[in-house]
Amino acid sequence: MVIGAGSGGLTALCKLLAALPRTFDAAVLLALDVGSQPASSVLQILCGYSRMPVIYATDGLMVRRGRVVVAPARQHMVIVPPDIIALEYERAFSEGGPSVNRLFETAAATFGRRVIGVVLSGASHDGTAGLTRVEAAGGIGVVQDPGEAVESGMPASALRLDHPDYCCTLDDMAPLLVQLVHGDLPALAAEQASKKK
Repeated sequence: MVIGAGSGGLTALCKLLAALPRTFDAAVLLALDVGSQPASSVLQILCGYSRMPVIYATDGLMVRRGRVVVAPARQHMVIVPPDIIALEYERAFSEGGPSVNRLFETAAATFGRRVIGVVLSGASHDGTAGLTRVEAAGGIGVVQDPGEAVESGMPASALRLDHPDYCCTLDDMAPLLVQLVHGDLPALAAEQASKKK
């Protein structure tokens, strides 16, 4: 599962991670723009809410279930086949923090239909193109309801331009993700998929 968030995203992530079970059967990879917040405090905050271990990504780290991996500030986390994390330093394809699009696009290219892409609160449009790639590869797109997001830009852009499979509040998102990881597809996905055709 790949998650992208910007402004307001740390609060959303804390709520989401707190609701996911310790036995959540997926790797969780985060591209989170936290601005100028110190890396150590961001990690401490996420660890305080998550039931799974939370670590920062390093070059060569393997994608493994049952842990949360966070892209370091000013670096982009990408997935290299078959399941290796690589870091790229910030370049022209991003205005600020780790690129959500880069993470989503490389996850889609590596894992295809096994990917769940999640877009949370953020002021930019980052994540829309990446979520489109996830769904084009057969994966599933999930977006936070823009009405409850601190910054609606990222989820609203994904809804407007990508038409993801699910749009829901954070309260509904954790149980949905657990279902999706176990291979269950609630009816909403089928209904929205039929509208895409």
